Amino acid sequence: MFRVQPLSDKQKRSFNEANKRINIWCGSVRSGKSYAALLCFLDFCINGPSGLCAIVGRSERTLRQNVINMLSNFCGSDIDYKIGYGEIELYGRKVYVVGASDARAEGRILGATYAGALVDEATLLPENVWRTLLDRLSIPGARLFATTNPDSPFHWLKRDFIDRANELDVACWDFHLEDNPSLDPVYVKNIKKENTGIWYKRRIEGLWTMAQGAVYSMFNRDRHIIDQIPGIASEYYIGVDYGQNNPTAFVMLGYDPTLYPNMWIEKEYYWDSKKEGRQKTVSQYAEDLNSFANNLSIDGIFIDPSAAALKTEVRSRFRHLPLIDANNNVLEGIGIHATLLNEGTLKIHSSCKNLIGEYTAYVWDESWQKQGVDKPLKQFDHLQDSTRYILATRFQHGVYPAKRGYQPPEKAWDPMADFFSNKHAGHR
Repeated sequence: MFRVQPLSDKQKRSFNEANKRINIWCGSVRSGKSYAALLCFLDFCINGPSGLCAIVGRSERTLRQNVINMLSNFCGSDIDYKIGYGEIELYGRKVYVVGASDARAEGRILGATYAGALVDEATLLPENVWRTLLDRLSIPGARLFATTNPDSPFHWLKRDFIDRANELDVACWDFHLEDNPSLDPVYVKNIKKENTGIWYKRRIEGLWTMAQGAVYSMFNRDRHIIDQIPGIASEYYIGVDYGQNNPTAFVMLGYDPTLYPNMWIEKEYYWDSKKEGRQKTVSQYAEDLNSFANNLSIDGIFIDPSAAALKTEVRSRFRHLPLIDANNNVLEGIGIHATLLNEGTLKIHSSCKNLIGEYTAYVWDESWQKQGVDKPLKQFDHLQDSTRYILATRFQHGVYPAKRGYQPPEKAWDPMADFFSNKHAGHR
């Protein structure tokens, strides 16, 4: 039998009550909801009706991080995870591991019949994947166990399932930080400080609330702008947002954990062809990028994966520039950016006039809110996108100490893993 740590009253209650077709744990981060849901799923795998089960989340990488590692701690040798095959043998039951980053993931679920499923971060799933999974849960006694952080009150999960719990076969529990008995009080105090605005309401208070106003409402000129660069960084990164009809923007970020501040945007490049009265060629942008690097030892140039023309030009003419396809998940990048600003970790040099201006002009798009979707308004965002590419790719796992040959903890993140594993073999 699996090993279990002491449970809170809320965790015990949800474990005993999770007997509906759809069971949803929602609430603040680190509130113990995932632990309770996982226990219910394990109990179901042992005692539920026979048949296939599935674990579904945004990607297999995040599932390893959020679910499978915890499963291994619970079950020890009773779990056999076949990495690369997307399968787990769990107490003699076959469990498929399904990454669902976009609507096309529906095809990975079609064709199978499931007895049970565990869904991680349900609001991040495409709606069609969720509904298809429910369709495939057709074995008598089938159950779905899902966890989520709150999102927009108009999100399809809130609107069509949680708000209709009384008329559907749905059970739902709201969790808060106090419902996790294992949290250190110092950690709780710090995480409350690290979140503000919409992030505090959703991630700490567990509220389903709309994203309104400035995306980075915590940005403060006195707190975040510096007039002097703290020194020579141990790592340098460039973010590139390339546009043919829209502005093209670069930012350079320096990082060194031995300095204070330890992370800063050092300079920017911004070319608006409409404002300047002439368009530059792809070749000229590539030359500008090479000049922007300024013969520094650049550790990574993160660029929108769709910027095919510029990538081809740079790779053919400036092979020493280490181009890497950026993690282009907008909300993930915004979350990392907001956390670094709120902590006071990220600073911006006063010469970056356009980027500084974008912080006050970068706002949520209200037209998407009533559709339950968080999206920034697509204007005054080019340097914001460049910054996001760096933060969401290099710092997606946290702010780590600088070290040459760095490789992220998850090897499945191919752009970074491929680059850093070959870093000394021709990139530098």
